[in-house]
Amino acid sequence: MRTNIVQTNIVQTNKVRTKLIQRIKYILFMYRKYRFACAFGFIGLLGLYNATNYGLASLHFYSAQNAVSAWHADNHLQNEASYNIAAQSAYKASNLHPAHPLYTDLSAQIYEWGAIGGYEDASVALASSKDLYIKAAKMRPTWPVTYASLAMNKWRSNEFDAELINYLTLANKYGPKKAEVNILFVEMGLALYQSNKPFYVELRPYIKQRISQGIHNSQSQTRVLAAIEHYAAKRTVCRWMRESDAAVSNRILKCVKS
Repeated sequence: MRTNIVQTNIVQTNKVRTKLIQRIKYILFMYRKYRFACAFGFIGLLGLYNATNYGLASLHFYSAQNAVSAWHADNHLQNEASYNIAAQSAYKASNLHPAHPLYTDLSAQIYEWGAIGGYEDASVALASSKDLYIKAAKMRPTWPVTYASLAMNKWRSNEFDAELINYLTLANKYGPKKAEVNILFVEMGLALYQSNKPFYVELRPYIKQRISQGIHNSQSQTRVLAAIEHYAAKRTVCRWMRESDAAVSNRILKCVKS
């Protein structure tokens, strides 16, 4: 009797084992059959997720960029509400797509506008914007506008040193005809020339060419002419342009012939 019971248990155990092996084989078969479909499905979902995030980031970016463009056009920040909305939009864009240099650069610009408008502590905001510009420059190391922004940031921080010379050099190297670089060299150069600052010697080799290019370039002409007027530098600029660009001297500046 005991032998029969043992044999029965062995048979039942073997049946369970056989079913378990069959089940495992079936699972492995199904895994091999659909693993590529599952993998592609996962990749597709990941792609959709990223595309959604990047799309939302783009919307937030353009919202903030439009505000900054308006501030540049008016040459002032309209109000604190406008600043806060733009700052939030830029933050959301960078948070959704942290590896995008344009989004990082825009956040830096907005911090600077916060300092200019008096909505942020100037020293803190300028330091934060500088860090963001450096981060953006590392992501896109040949983009001249970021180096121009870094140079402008140093100027606003009243830091005239080797680091500023480096940023000016890189901006000039990568943006020989870039509008933003023209504006930087003209505004900073005329300001330093007027105040007789020793650092002007670093900009002197470029100032005439940058004034000429800045006036010929429609994207920088308004700012360059405004800088000449602001620093009461027309007589000086006319003298320079007579030597290097008669078209600017005669047709645009309408310089009086001496």
